[in-house]
Amino acid sequence: MIFIGGIGPRKKRLDVQPRICSNCGLSQAYLIRIDNYLSLFFIPVLRISKGQPLVQCERCGHTADESGRTQEPPLDLQATRCSRCGATLAGDFRYCPYCGGERSPHSRP
Repeated sequence: MIFIGGIGPRKKRLDVQPRICSNCGLSQAYLIRIDNYLSLFFIPVLRISKGQPLVQCERCGHTADESGRTQEPPLDLQATRCSRCGATLAGDFRYCPYCGGERSPHSRP
């Protein structure tokens, strides 16, 4: 018998109402938390650790703590984003497959 399992992050949204992003000014920021879960066959089964709450904008990716101070996002939240439409892209994409825009210069390579 083969078991496939491991520990991985899972993002949980704590807000239902969006907040105003202090970076871009749009109402697309939500309070989130990154928890680490033990997974079996890619299904999260047991929470191993509970993360700290963060406010992250879904449009520009700006991350801050609850008091509004800018934070460096955890590695699992950092994403490459399109500079035109804001879509999340795979790390090796240079152009957005949704709108054809170029990757944001502030995104990680």
